[in-house]
Amino acid sequence: MARNRYYQSAHWRSLKHATHQRDGWKCTVIGCGSSAELVCDHIQTRPNVDRPTCADTLANTRTLCGFHDRQIKESSKGKRRREGRATAVGCRPDGTPLDPNHPWHRKAR
Repeated sequence: MARNRYYQSAHWRSLKHATHQRDGWKCTVIGCGSSAELVCDHIQTRPNVDRPTCADTLANTRTLCGFHDRQIKESSKGKRRREGRATAVGCRPDGTPLDPNHPWHRKAR
């Protein structure tokens, strides 16, 4: 999280709560659904300023678990890793399991 006063503001606390509530208090990465270490993440990076901006909207936020937040955190060069996308470990981007022996891959009898 950027170190500025915006993240201590009532506006941010309200936006964060609304984001988590909209997302059912679970990580929004397909195939994850964890409720551990929840983070409110900006999809498009917000400017590092101490006041609300046009990037601080419900449409530009998502709930991530700590693992997925760390997976896409901004790098030291200022760019988001993986272009801001996260994937569940062991899953394809659509959330289906990579393991061919997973029960989802078994044919119904």
